[in-house]
Amino acid sequence: MTSTSIHASSRRRNRSRSDTQAASRTTERLGLLLAVAICLPLLYTGTSLLFAGIASHQASAFLSDWERKGEEPGERAWQIARDAAQRAIDLYPVANGAYQHRLGLIEQWQQFRQPFGEPKAEASRRAALQAFRAATEARPTWPEHWSALAYAKLYLLEFDAEFHSALQRAHELGPWRIAINRRIAEIGFTAWPQLNASERERILESARRTAAYSTQEAQNLLAIAKRAGMTDELCDSLNSASKDTRKICH
Repeated sequence: MTSTSIHASSRRRNRSRSDTQAASRTTERLGLLLAVAICLPLLYTGTSLLFAGIASHQASAFLSDWERKGEEPGERAWQIARDAAQRAIDLYPVANGAYQHRLGLIEQWQQFRQPFGEPKAEASRRAALQAFRAATEARPTWPEHWSALAYAKLYLLEFDAEFHSALQRAHELGPWRIAINRRIAEIGFTAWPQLNASERERILESARRTAAYSTQEAQNLLAIAKRAGMTDELCDSLNSASKDTRKICH
């Protein structure tokens, strides 16, 4: 082999090695870019979830405090809690029924001691209604959202198709959840004149389930019935054994 041939062969080997190294570097860069493209959305989603959780916890803390005190919150506390609840919704990547439900409760707490149908409380109660609607859309099988929606309609004294449908959905989806049955009974006793015969029977069914659960629940239910002027209807729906066991309606 001549000297010229040897040099040409060496140059070809060097070019081949160089091309292989260049291809390897290109592959590495593409792999790095792909990894970054995958990681950035995951990092963004993880960060959003973290901050949504923090905002949700803050809103929950305010709600717990108000429930313990049983008083309407001050304007500043209410605004901070509402902002936190809305922030949690905005930061969460998808529709979150629990977060929407919490926002609805916070909206209601602004003027929760005002009477049903009170005009000056309409704005906050209508905002609560919107939040509960969003909650039912995000989690349509959760009875808590439907009972909250029905109660929001009761607050506004809107006994329309949406009210009746929400009350029925709550009854269907939460047949053995005591908190749901108690709330259904409370809504039904308050809205009794607006209900038809089959709806009234569903209300009394929820009331019987509540009374059967425990003596404490039965006593609480009796107090609800008294406030609504529904003591006779409740007591007439209970059998003697239930009245004796739970020590009510004597």
